[in-house]
Amino acid sequence: MIRSLMKQEVKVNYKLYIVFLSIIAMYAVTLVAMYDPSLKDSLKSLEESMPVVLAAFGMQDMGTTLLDFIITYLYKFVLIVTPFIYSIVMCYRLLAKYVENGSLAYLLNSKHGRTKIVLTQWVNLFLGLVVMISFNTGLMIVCCSMMFKGALDIPRFLILNLGLLVLQLFIAAFCFMFACLFTDVKYSIGCGAGVISLFIIMQMFFSVYDSAKILLYCNPLSLFNPQQLINGNIVSVISLVVLLGLTAIFLIIGLLGFRRKDLAL
Repeated sequence: MIRSLMKQEVKVNYKLYIVFLSIIAMYAVTLVAMYDPSLKDSLKSLEESMPVVLAAFGMQDMGTTLLDFIITYLYKFVLIVTPFIYSIVMCYRLLAKYVENGSLAYLLNSKHGRTKIVLTQWVNLFLGLVVMISFNTGLMIVCCSMMFKGALDIPRFLILNLGLLVLQLFIAAFCFMFACLFTDVKYSIGCGAGVISLFIIMQMFFSVYDSAKILLYCNPLSLFNPQQLINGNIVSVISLVVLLGLTAIFLIIGLLGFRRKDLAL
């Protein structure tokens, strides 16, 4: 890992970190503040009035507990899409931008090789996601403790966020792989963003139409099932292991591709 490059990236991108952490904080605090078991009937009426829209975003059933409520309104769409957007932006800033403007030549002319550069940029992306998920986890625990003391099942909530982190690392590695493989930005960023966006749309489509169940088996995002995960379903745990395996495969492919590709510097 190249420490000087790590420090430089943090210095350049810290404002972006603050923006995404602020978005996460806004959603987390607002959602917890909205929780009120007495409003269950009102929310059910809302679901009945807009079943297709709420189903598309996975917001159909608030459940019976605070954790169920949080999963329904935060972990089925918002916390899937927000870190995904962060990963896309950072893949451009950490790698694709350097290739596009030719400044990667300065890094390669130093004593550091391609492997070190790619691994350093991946660690930067990895740590950003860890901080984001950890920040959300800690903030929600504090908010729930202050507003609804004892209502949140913290051990299961921690397991939920571990699963979310695994999913986001999978998404980040997939996007990072294309940033390593292609020189043209429309492919290096567009392929990763396009395919993951398609997976998200497929998931939304399946949520609305049960007849589209086949899409569930074609979508790696379905390997993250929040409700089954907190219930201790062994299949959901195995699914996370699969996601970790795919993450490693994407990183290896990206690294090998970056080492071999002609950068035309």
